[in-house]
Amino acid sequence: MGLIYAGRMELATRYAALALVTPPGAATAMPVGRLQDDLAVLLAEMVETVTGLSMGAAVQPEIADLVRHPVRLPRSGLVALPPIDRSPDPQPPSSRWADVPTSPARAHGAVQVWTGLVVSAATSAQAMRAQAHHMSGAQRWTALGEVAALAEVLAVTRSDLLTEFVPAGGRDARARQAAAALAVEAREVVRLAGDPEEPSGPTWSPIYPSRRIVPVSTLAALPRAVENAGRLLARGDASITDVLSLTRVLAQADRGAVAVLRAADGAQEGPGARLAALLSAHADELAVSVTQSRANLASLTPGSAAALAQGREIGASGLPRLQAASRSPDDARAVLTDVSAYAAPTATMTVALRDAAARAVAEHGVAVRDRSEDSPLLWRPAASFDVVPLVRALDSAVVTARRAAIEATTDAPAPGAERVLRASTAQLRHALARRQIELRPDAPTTAPLTAHFEPVGHGRAARGA
Repeated sequence: MGLIYAGRMELATRYAALALVTPPGAATAMPVGRLQDDLAVLLAEMVETVTGLSMGAAVQPEIADLVRHPVRLPRSGLVALPPIDRSPDPQPPSSRWADVPTSPARAHGAVQVWTGLVVSAATSAQAMRAQAHHMSGAQRWTALGEVAALAEVLAVTRSDLLTEFVPAGGRDARARQAAAALAVEAREVVRLAGDPEEPSGPTWSPIYPSRRIVPVSTLAALPRAVENAGRLLARGDASITDVLSLTRVLAQADRGAVAVLRAADGAQEGPGARLAALLSAHADELAVSVTQSRANLASLTPGSAAALAQGREIGASGLPRLQAASRSPDDARAVLTDVSAYAAPTATMTVALRDAAARAVAEHGVAVRDRSEDSPLLWRPAASFDVVPLVRALDSAVVTARRAAIEATTDAPAPGAERVLRASTAQLRHALARRQIELRPDAPTTAPLTAHFEPVGHGRAARGA
């Protein structure tokens, strides 16, 4: 993969992460919509370059096409996406790209964010065309996954824009349907572009904007999500607001894990009780640090959209699953191994939180609330000593987290009885895994792809199992 393409695609994914959290206003909805139309054209051309599929006419795909031609769907969906502005524009698309920011950190407003995304996508498309014939099959799949991730961002934000600013009904209803279909199709290609050897295994995770954000679809993925959050914090672009937000999420996850451990092991002594006590103390220390600092510290610069996205995934997907498992002793015992494994990466994430807080003043703009009576302003620029209480509180939490990690890894509680897996459910999982592997050839091509799928009886019951 060429350095120019990799660098520009990395920049595009950073802009895409900002676009997800920078919705347009009423005055900027139409300019952003036009930039989205430009991005749809660019992404369709990139899919054509990396796969060899010709543009052709937009064709409404059938459901079976998702199995036979999964790579073709996002290209068709991008071509079929109705433009936001159907009036003829005498100016070339590049005339709308003049207000490009110098970096994602300097982008102000939705228009500049989307301009940066479109320009980065355009330059990466040029680099892709220049080196497409040198790319291996694995590199093509990587590039296709990155393009599909951008297409998913485009579809989600287009759907939000139509819902917010365009009245429902008629042609606009079809535009919403097209955006929703594109989101599903792009997500399927992102999944298809993952590791073909383990489509649902422990090393697989889809490609998300800016970095790989680990989804918490089951509690087995929670330790990897927490570990990934620590890696994203260690990159150095997290603001003090990001640190406080992720500290709060980690404290909530600790309390959820404690509830599961106590529900699984009713005894007051033993490995599970000791681990629960350490995680509870860790959660209290994190909560104290957040309570003392969240009203006094604020960020003056943009933070890490990727770290926040991973934190939202842990809080929105992992925490409800912990709470659900803690309601029943049997459910708690079934996930006891996963929850015990969660304790190990909490130490890594807590260290990353402490280090990010320590360097926030030197590397990022931090404001502190001025409590003096003679100050004309409510806030002032922070000095290094202003974050010392937060750093000390997190340093104490690091010690507790390391003790919990040692407790979890050296004397892990034994798992309880496993749930009975229905034969039909096992067959369905095996068939889905086989379909995932068979659909992925050595490289994305124009050849029809067919998977041999023998559905089991009572398919709906198995799907709900």
